[in-house]
Amino acid sequence: MRPMRRLPLSTPNEGPESCIFCQIVTRKAPSNVVYEDARYIAFLDIYPFSRGHTLVCPKEHGETIWDMKEADIADLFQVAYKVSKAVVTAVEADGFRFVQNNGEAANQVVAHVHVHVIPVKMEDKGRFSDRRKFAPAEMDETARLIRTEMARA
Repeated sequence: MRPMRRLPLSTPNEGPESCIFCQIVTRKAPSNVVYEDARYIAFLDIYPFSRGHTLVCPKEHGETIWDMKEADIADLFQVAYKVSKAVVTAVEADGFRFVQNNGEAANQVVAHVHVHVIPVKMEDKGRFSDRRKFAPAEMDETARLIRTEMARA
């Protein structure tokens, strides 16, 4: 078997100590966490495409999905599945997207595996929005609503 090629990333992997997502996992960086277990964490995207846009990632550092075992990829998407239900209910969305980018050419910005859970409304059908910035109070309230829905699951 040929060795796996490394993908170029816009934020080169310098290890967990400089990774913003690893800093979120260790609480060295602020975030709006909506779900956490021993292996995965989910938090609101700081520049979301829509209200409730959530990132789900493994706590263990890895640049791309190629750095994960197949069983762990399945577990990551099981968490994303659970989070998506809570997000859609909390923000009263009509649908959602899973997006998982690998490498700079695929628009991966942070060199840590993550799945985007992006809620969408019917009026946004067929279009992709630009990234947005919400006020801290609105981010806190959105995270609270999602955590409430996660607790009901």
